[in-house]
Amino acid sequence: MIHGMVNLTTKDLQTILLWYELYFKKKNKPTRADTNVYTKIKAMAIAEKEDDEKYDRIRIGRND
Repeated sequence: MIHGMVNLTTKDLQTILLWYELYFKKKNKPTRADTNVYTKIKAMAIAEKEDDEKYDRIRIGRND
């Protein structure tokens, strides 16, 4: 898995998703493969955001 080999931040993943959305605004329809990659990157972004939030809560001593 490439995401395990590079350090992508939440911001990096959001930027990649923005590129995708801007590209397909001009193109008629993404292929199924394009949609699959978009879904995977979106899942990675969500997981990264949740990890960020979890570690922020741990750092400040909240457990909610």
